[in-house]
Amino acid sequence: MTDVTPAGGPGPGGTSTVGDAGGANGVGGAGEMTEDAGIAAERERLARQLRETRMQLAMTETRLAALEQSSTMKFGRTIANAAKKPWPKGALLPRELYRIWKDRGAPKSGAKNAATALAAAQLADLSGTGGRFLSSLTAPGVLALADPALALAGGLSGGAAGTGTSLVVTGAISALGCATLAPDAVVHPLLPHDADVLIEGTGADLVLIEAAALLPGAPWAYATDPAAADRGRRLARLIVMARSLGKPVILVRNVPVSLMPGLGWLAAACDAVVDGGLGAQLARFNPIGVTVARATAPVYAGQRDPREAPAVRALLDSLTVGAGDAEPPVLVTGARSWRSLPALYRDHSLFVTASADQGREQIASGARVIGPIGSGTDADTVRGQLDAARGGRPAALAEVRVWLRDIFAEHATPARLAGLLRAADLPGDLVRGRQIAVLATVTDAAEAGRLASALLEQRLRPAEVIVATPPSATAAAREALGKLTDHDIRVVVTSLADDGSGSPGGGSPDRARDLDWTRPLARLASVPWLAPWTAAGAASGRSAADGRPAWYLLDLACARECAQADAVGFDSGEYEFTHWLERPALVKAALLAPGGPAAGDWGSHGLRLFTITA
Repeated sequence: MTDVTPAGGPGPGGTSTVGDAGGANGVGGAGEMTEDAGIAAERERLARQLRETRMQLAMTETRLAALEQSSTMKFGRTIANAAKKPWPKGALLPRELYRIWKDRGAPKSGAKNAATALAAAQLADLSGTGGRFLSSLTAPGVLALADPALALAGGLSGGAAGTGTSLVVTGAISALGCATLAPDAVVHPLLPHDADVLIEGTGADLVLIEAAALLPGAPWAYATDPAAADRGRRLARLIVMARSLGKPVILVRNVPVSLMPGLGWLAAACDAVVDGGLGAQLARFNPIGVTVARATAPVYAGQRDPREAPAVRALLDSLTVGAGDAEPPVLVTGARSWRSLPALYRDHSLFVTASADQGREQIASGARVIGPIGSGTDADTVRGQLDAARGGRPAALAEVRVWLRDIFAEHATPARLAGLLRAADLPGDLVRGRQIAVLATVTDAAEAGRLASALLEQRLRPAEVIVATPPSATAAAREALGKLTDHDIRVVVTSLADDGSGSPGGGSPDRARDLDWTRPLARLASVPWLAPWTAAGAASGRSAADGRPAWYLLDLACARECAQADAVGFDSGEYEFTHWLERPALVKAALLAPGGPAAGDWGSHGLRLFTITA
C-alpha cells in the first residue's frame, strides 16, 4: 500500500501527466506526426504566407490612415473644396486654415511608427484563429528527444535528459549567456532574420533578452539604436510574437547603462526587467583540479575599463603600475576570452577585482579575492590585505567548499534562474537540477519524527521524501511526517516487504552499498535526484535522523552541480572524480530504476562519479 501526500497540489501522477502532455502535443506520438508530415508542412507554409499578407495589408492601411490625417493632405483637401464651391466653402476657408494651423502639433491617431504598426498587425492576426501550428507541436516544459538544443545541454543529466522536462529558454542571448544557461536549461538563441518564425517551434517557457547580446559584434547589435531601425523593428516583432504566444519576456540588464543608453523603450516593452548577470555557473567555475602549485602573486583578471570611477582608477593605478623598473604589486592579465577565464582563475590563488560578479567566479574557482574595490574599500586596507595574503598558501579545498555554499545558495545560475521565473510568474519547479528526493526507511513514528526534524534543518530542503515503513506503522509514520507538507515537501509513505528486503542492508551484506533497497522507493519519486538516507550513511555512522549536519544535502548538490556528475558519494578524496563510490549519497534517478546497473558497476558503464569528504 502506498500513500501520497502532495505539497500544495496533486502529488501522484506527475510523471504520467508529463507523458500525456507530450503525447497530446506531438512529442511522444512519433508515428502520428510522421503520417501527416507533408500535410502539416504545407499547412504551416500557407499559414505563414497568409500571416505575412495580412501584416502587409495592416501596415498599408496604417500608413494610409496616417497619410489621410496629415496636415498636408488636410490642407490640399480644404483648398480643393473651396475651389469647387466658392460659396459657402470659400467663405469658411480662413477658419478651416486656422484650425489646421492650430492642430498642426497634435498627435495623430493613425500616425504610428513602423514598429507599432507591425505589432498591431501581428496582434490582430494572432488574436483570432491565426495558424500557430508550430507552437501546437510543443508544450512548455516538455522536450522532444530530437530537439537539437539537447546536444548543447550536456549538464542536464538530471533535467532534460533524465526526466523529459526542464526549463526551455529562447530569445536574444549572447554566446556567453548560452554557455552559462546550458547546464541548467535548454537554450534556443534566436537571430534577427528568423526570430519570429523559430520562436513558435521552441516550446519555450521564457523569452530572455540579454543586454549583452545587443552590444557591437553580436547578431542583435545596435537593436536599441534609432540608426538601426530595421533591427529594432525585428526585436519589437520578437516581443510581440512572444506575447501573442503567451510567453513572458524578461530583459536582463547585465551591461552598464553607459554602454547602452537606448534601453528605455525596450525595458518598457518587456514584462519584467532584472538587473545583474545570469549568476556564477558552477559547471564552469569550480575548484575541480586545482593544485597547491598555483601562482600566489596577486592578479587583476581582464582589461582595465576606461570608464572606471576616479577613486577606483587611482587605486588600481597605484597597484598595477610599478615604480621605475620594479614589478607592480598586482599583475594585469589583459583582455581574455570568456572561454579561457575558468582556466585562468584556477591557475592563480589570489585576485584583485572591481566586480562583485567576477569575484564570485574567482572564489568558486578556489582563489582568494580582495575587493571588489571601489565599494567603500580604501587604498590602505587593500594594500594591507595584499601584504597579508602575499606569499601565503593557496586556499585548501575544505575552505573553498565552505565558500561555495553561499555562492550555491544565493548567486549561482540556478538561483538566478529561479528569480527570473518568479519575476515572470512561472512555476519555480521548472529549474529541476536541484530537486532532490530523500529515500529512507523508518520503523515507528518516533523515528519518522526525527527524520522530519532533520530534513527541515537542512539548508537545502528536499522536494520529496519517500519513506518505507512496516505495515503496522504506516499511519503513524504518515502523521509524523505531515509537518513536511507544510513546507511544500511532497511526502510518500509505502509499506516494507514482509521479508525485510526493502530495508537497508536486508538480505545480504552488500545491499546497503548496492542500493538495491532504494529501487522500489525510486519508482515513486518524480524528481531527477535521489539521496538515500540510511543509518550507515556518510555522516559519521550516527543516527539517520539526526547524524547529518545542516549542509549535508547542500554540499552534495553543490558538488554535483560543479562536477555535472551522475552520482556523488563520500570518500577520502575532496572534489575528485573516481571510478568507484563506496558510499553513494546523491544519485541520478535513472540509475536506481528497476533493472538499472548495480552501484559497483557504475564506473564500468562510463558514468561520471564524484567524491567529497565527510
